Amino acid sequence: MHIELIRDKTRSTTAGTFGRLLIDGAPFCVTCEQPWNDNRPGHSCLPPGDYQLRPYPSPAHGATVVFHNPALDIYATPDLAPPGDAKSRSLCEIHSANWPFQLKGCVAVGEELTDIAPNGPGVTHSVETLHRLMAEWGDRRGLTATIREE
Repeated sequence: MHIELIRDKTRSTTAGTFGRLLIDGAPFCVTCEQPWNDNRPGHSCLPPGDYQLRPYPSPAHGATVVFHNPALDIYATPDLAPPGDAKSRSLCEIHSANWPFQLKGCVAVGEELTDIAPNGPGVTHSVETLHRLMAEWGDRRGLTATIREE
């Protein structure tokens, strides 16, 4: 299965990065991330590129996946990153959240992008959307992803 995350520059702001997620080319849901902040760990959306998605048993979010592409300084888990490399990032998950400020470099999924009181632009029905995505990806093996902007 291939996941494509297409960011929408017209809907993204300094408060967050928004886009849509496709599975094998078919529209599935919307996404939110933090704004681009020079790939700073915990403070930036992921850089565009191709990734492996690796299964990860997140203590906070359950059975999810993490992004992995060493060429972009994104590592599935901290033990895979070069020792002492302050610019590398790890544990960038796909999980539920409603607003970009709730994320630490991860991707949240939802049903619709809209203004949600009291915090502004975000995604709705994130938990339900994540459960639907989890059903689609099954055992989480052999997943790939591409992140791009349009």
